[in-house]
Amino acid sequence: MSKTLVIVESPSKAQKIQDYLGKNYVVMASKGHIADLAKGGKHGIGIDIENKFKPRYVLMDDKVSLLDSLLKAAKQCDSILVASDPDREGEAIAWHLASRLEDVGKPIKRMVFNEIKKDKLLKAVKDVRDIDMNLFHAQEARRILDRLVGFTASPFLINFFGPNLSAGRVQSVVTRMIIDREKEIDAFVPEDFWTIQATVSKDNKVGFTTKYSYRITDAKVAKDTKSKFDIVNDLFVADVVAEEEKRGAPPPLVTSSLQQIMSKNHGFGADRTMKAAQALYESGYCTYIRTDSVRVGDEALQDVRDFIKDKNYELPKKANVFKNKDASQDAHECIRPSDLSLIPGDNFAIIDPDEKLVYETIWKYFVASQMMPAVYNTLKVTIRSKSDSNLELKASGKALKSKGFLEILGVNDDSKIDIPNLSKGDKISLFGDKPIKLEKKQTQPQPRYSEDKLIKELVNKNIGRPATYADLLSKITSRNYVEKKGNVYHATELGKKITDILNQFFTFMDYNYTADLESKLDLIESGKVEKVSMLQDFYKTFSAEIYKAYNTHTKDHRKCKKCQNFMIEREGKYGKYYSCVNISCKNMEKSQDNFAQ
Repeated sequence: MSKTLVIVESPSKAQKIQDYLGKNYVVMASKGHIADLAKGGKHGIGIDIENKFKPRYVLMDDKVSLLDSLLKAAKQCDSILVASDPDREGEAIAWHLASRLEDVGKPIKRMVFNEIKKDKLLKAVKDVRDIDMNLFHAQEARRILDRLVGFTASPFLINFFGPNLSAGRVQSVVTRMIIDREKEIDAFVPEDFWTIQATVSKDNKVGFTTKYSYRITDAKVAKDTKSKFDIVNDLFVADVVAEEEKRGAPPPLVTSSLQQIMSKNHGFGADRTMKAAQALYESGYCTYIRTDSVRVGDEALQDVRDFIKDKNYELPKKANVFKNKDASQDAHECIRPSDLSLIPGDNFAIIDPDEKLVYETIWKYFVASQMMPAVYNTLKVTIRSKSDSNLELKASGKALKSKGFLEILGVNDDSKIDIPNLSKGDKISLFGDKPIKLEKKQTQPQPRYSEDKLIKELVNKNIGRPATYADLLSKITSRNYVEKKGNVYHATELGKKITDILNQFFTFMDYNYTADLESKLDLIESGKVEKVSMLQDFYKTFSAEIYKAYNTHTKDHRKCKKCQNFMIEREGKYGKYYSCVNISCKNMEKSQDNFAQ
């Protein structure tokens, strides 16, 4: 009987997949990546820059015995399916596994699935494909970019500004965003303005609150305007607009929106959210949780519409359709529950409290995405003086008429319209002992970023990828470049210092440049841009900038004879000597009459 080796990433899902596929399959786990870029060689970065940025990969030390086990299993099977996750990183893992196992001489194919359900897995083992080299090249290009920046800009910081510093192609830009906001707050000069509230009535029995229509920024104008309102006696209803306002159902969740909602509503950090979501995916409760796509598959769409109808909710005539920002994202599905019948709150096997809360959020937003809009009755009233059109007041309100999708999300909206029935032309009078209230206020700076607002801004600026946000935010906090107080990020003096230095020399710190690089990685994935040409364009700018950065801080321009990196003059026990900035090189050379010991 023929057997097939199936290699997944996570041991926790390997057993479940083994149970679903049966005895003709041997399911094993790679435990993520098995190889990484080397750290030696010219420039000490594991990349042959002069040879079209050819990378040199090495087997990770902790994966030697694991690879031996995979090779042994592969020899005993008739074919191999690499079933790593359906994204760039997963494709890279698949490529590295295939390149290490190809000498076994067994056919190797790529198996892809979006959820761990028996029918999906049985379909996936039949619909296999070759490794997507465009997807792999996109991951490889990103990895090379990150290595180029991290292994050259970081030593620059360490050599001239202190130990334990680091720069990252995306990490430093995320830090800059928080630092820039802090600088805006520090530089903000508040401006005074005045508001006028007027309590008015139609019948002198019941009053309601209105606000002066215009912004006042002058103290004298504010005082004069209040004086005019104090004696006005010819107010009337100039306009009444009553209409329905619809609030459409939200899209189903993607990685970034799940992180934002869990942060805003439950105080979860991105890392905590992703840990729980990953566990749910591996246990078969939801689809793959690293996705930028809001697309819903046809089968899942029919299931959710049937569910809504069966639960006697009003069903839209046509399914709600949501658009992705980029067509390349449409290959994936949104994050959704694998089985809608597993309703949050019912007794089933999710035990962990974090996982319960994340599952509930995924489930509710998926169902809500295909429900009717929420409908509000709105009322807007304009009141004006007949003798002075500048004396204008406005009042507005809205009240929920139909809950629609809010029913599923559990949102209690008790807003109401505190305005009496009015008609155009109705006479209005001031109401109460002190109907006019003048209040002085000041403009406020933009608030510091909360985690959900920061993630939203990163998505809007196309900086990094949502799947990496948890790691990025953890990294810049642990390095003390920013400080998280509660759910809000504050800049540190170290963060300001490092950001100012990097801004001074490097284009990769520019928001638009970083976003453009992300777009080019997407184009590599879709086969529209060639990897090497993109890397060459980047390195042409970056190498000139790193050279300028070192030249600014060194007297001599000595290069290391072993790895061609910069040499820095240092003072040692036996006098001055030159040391290579490449930590993995460790080359030292003579300085004038002294020599390195």
